[in-house]
Amino acid sequence: MNPDIYIHAPVALGYPYTLQSTPPNTEADRFDHAITDSVQALCGQQLRQASRFIRLAAAGALSCAQMAVLPATSGVYLATGLGDQSSGARLFAQTHTGTGRVSPFDFVNVNNNTATYSIARLAGLAGPNLTISQGALSFEWALRLALTEIKGGLSHALVGGVDEKAPTPRERARRFHLEDEQRPGEGSAWLVLTTERERAHSRFLGMRWFATSQTADWQRLRDYCAELAGTRILHLLAGLRVPKTRVATLIQTLPNTVLRCYLTHCGYYPTAAAFGVAQGVQESQSTSGLWAHISNSGRGQTVLTLWEALGGN
Repeated sequence: MNPDIYIHAPVALGYPYTLQSTPPNTEADRFDHAITDSVQALCGQQLRQASRFIRLAAAGALSCAQMAVLPATSGVYLATGLGDQSSGARLFAQTHTGTGRVSPFDFVNVNNNTATYSIARLAGLAGPNLTISQGALSFEWALRLALTEIKGGLSHALVGGVDEKAPTPRERARRFHLEDEQRPGEGSAWLVLTTERERAHSRFLGMRWFATSQTADWQRLRDYCAELAGTRILHLLAGLRVPKTRVATLIQTLPNTVLRCYLTHCGYYPTAAAFGVAQGVQESQSTSGLWAHISNSGRGQTVLTLWEALGGN
């Protein structure tokens, strides 16, 4: 029998930004300062040789780890759609053009597992340690792997999604293809999965994966939500690339549904789902009911992630 899985210590750090390139913004980046201050407080140092991506990951992950009091055997699962793109872009430019001096730390920081290694070292964790990159579903795959390990006997898993802003306005526009009202963003959002109910924020109910986004799949998704929610309120969070028409249909056909919009808070980026789920878990402490997050790969695959507030059940 699969054990019940609970969610502890959700942390959601996010920041939307604009595509404006002229005139250049000379104001200090408040989000950068917040990240630096958080790392300084959590680590007792600024991690000067670490890249911005690593500091962003550490700020969220270590905050989450300290709130949950993780045992040393805990695993770390970091999801990212774009990785340490600032270090990668700088390294490529320097080696390709032959201008400037290549930093040896860029070679280290651009490695996919450097961020997870840094988190595990700073938090004193010796369990499984993975970086997962699967585009718009990177966080969902990390969550899926962590759940598999928990069901297999791992006591705690620290799971998060991290992506930083693109290095140039041109790169942001090329990568995101957003509509006018959709602001690109960045963030570091984390939560802890465990079989321990004490101090838990919510109970994790599972994930449902749909091979396509055809009408029949959306009907099954709707029926599944309706069955679990019953007469309770269904709090619905729609992630990246989820068709607006599908969301509207769900709201119309599912009773007691409340749409929770989180992308306006963190902006649009590949692992924004981590922010949505973490923020939703935080809010579920004061609001009972069933919570559901819907993600879409952009190529047809849809993932439904479900949890419920413990206070109202």
